[in-house]
Amino acid sequence: MTAEQDAAAYQLLEIYADILERTHGPCLAGREALMDWLSDQFLRLARLDVPDQAAGSMIDTAYLLWQVEAAGLSDADE
Repeated sequence: MTAEQDAAAYQLLEIYADILERTHGPCLAGREALMDWLSDQFLRLARLDVPDQAAGSMIDTAYLLWQVEAAGLSDADE
């Protein structure tokens, strides 16, 4: 990607991060970790060729699970 494309992609990630935090609360790991996490999520879903309509819901759900685990509220370890 060109520098211009990288900047545009980063801006889209920032917008998506804003939406997640506005909808579900601030990321407990901090903004930088959220941006890295979102980038990984989008890359993974693109590799799997997940339809756009499903990708949003999948990221939304994964964010909530990540935050629950970060808050220590998950019973997955039990």
